[in-house]
Amino acid sequence: MTIVVPALRSATNPATWAKNELWRKAVATPSLDLRFAESQSLVDATTGANLVDFTRASSGTYVGSDGLIKTATTNAPRFDHDPTTGESLGLLVEESRTNLIVNSENLSGTGWAGGGTATLDSAIADPTGVTGTVYYPSISERTTTFNANGASQIAVSCFVKQRSGETNDTAVQIYQSVTGTVVFLGAITLPLAGAFTPSGNFSNGTRTEYPNGWYRFTFIANADAGQGTGTFTTAGRFDVEGGDSTNYIWGIQVENASFPTSYIPTEGSTVTRAADVTSISGSNFSSWYRQDEGTVFADVAVTLPASGGNQFVFRASDNSYNNAIAWNIKAAGFAALDTNAGGVFNGVASNITALPANLPAKFAAGYQANNLALSLSGATSLIDTSATIPTALTRADIGSDHAGVNRIKAGTIRRLTYWPARLPNEVLQTITQ
Repeated sequence: MTIVVPALRSATNPATWAKNELWRKAVATPSLDLRFAESQSLVDATTGANLVDFTRASSGTYVGSDGLIKTATTNAPRFDHDPTTGESLGLLVEESRTNLIVNSENLSGTGWAGGGTATLDSAIADPTGVTGTVYYPSISERTTTFNANGASQIAVSCFVKQRSGETNDTAVQIYQSVTGTVVFLGAITLPLAGAFTPSGNFSNGTRTEYPNGWYRFTFIANADAGQGTGTFTTAGRFDVEGGDSTNYIWGIQVENASFPTSYIPTEGSTVTRAADVTSISGSNFSSWYRQDEGTVFADVAVTLPASGGNQFVFRASDNSYNNAIAWNIKAAGFAALDTNAGGVFNGVASNITALPANLPAKFAAGYQANNLALSLSGATSLIDTSATIPTALTRADIGSDHAGVNRIKAGTIRRLTYWPARLPNEVLQTITQ
């Protein structure tokens, strides 16, 4: 069998590799360089070509450079930003999720009830920058139910903005099911200033500032087994406590999961956002990938769920699980390089320094027969000297495996770079510092 080896630009020609800081650190020009955060596109910086296939079978939201929530159409990639600083975070990759709240914005719309009312303030811009969608509760609570399909925990999120003259913090209540009847789980206060520290049955709280005075709150509600079934089902309930405050509230979301994802708007029924699927195949793959040796660099920020399988950042395969090389994040939160040739597994894992949840981390991994190495955040490279390399691979998947099973749950990829050579161990450390 003849192995086609993509040309490696000579390290002795500084006119090529000196053009970029990462290339200079590697002392070599890559054959693929996807600078998602910098270019906010799928274009390869080495060739200037778009080699990437991207699909998502639904629309999806992301944060634009102005901090406002934008909507990407079906099959359009999302390039996310920090809503506070405007920093470009790279390609947003998420698994499929459903917002279980049937009307996420209109507290007077389908699915909402209660003793009080909700008032529209048409002068207030919502987190997308649009007016005419923002409501606030008056006098008594507004309530809606959701079906979390027997989940033991749910991820809750919503946007809150202080209303003029209002001094109290917004409070919400969560109810769970006990043999089909709602039972009070607990109340949680969403403060616009000071510490946001959920306690009791609530945990993992975050408060993120958005433009126009908005804040997005996220937290986990853990069902209480002592309250009965210990699950959220069709009797699950979300209450906005209008008697405590009449602040604006918008974009209410409940997900059957252990962490929240990007906003999924609903209007009268639940809505599912499809998974982001990114791959390179055919001649677009063989033009830069070297079968017998190579090195991948990744700059990523991922959510680390409490449990779950591998989250593949980059995986080359023959469209099967038997022959593949994968750069991935294990459930415990450490980076790993795995090879599988003819169903025989080898690998090396950085189990010394765990990846920081939701924070950027850089790792580089090189492969060659009996010569694997991985470095995370500048740490000494870990090696494996007994690896067989599969040499008939036909595709690369970014953020997933070929079947879409082991995927990044939620996160961003700032940059993904590939060299068709096994770079030295000290270089792997240097480029990840």
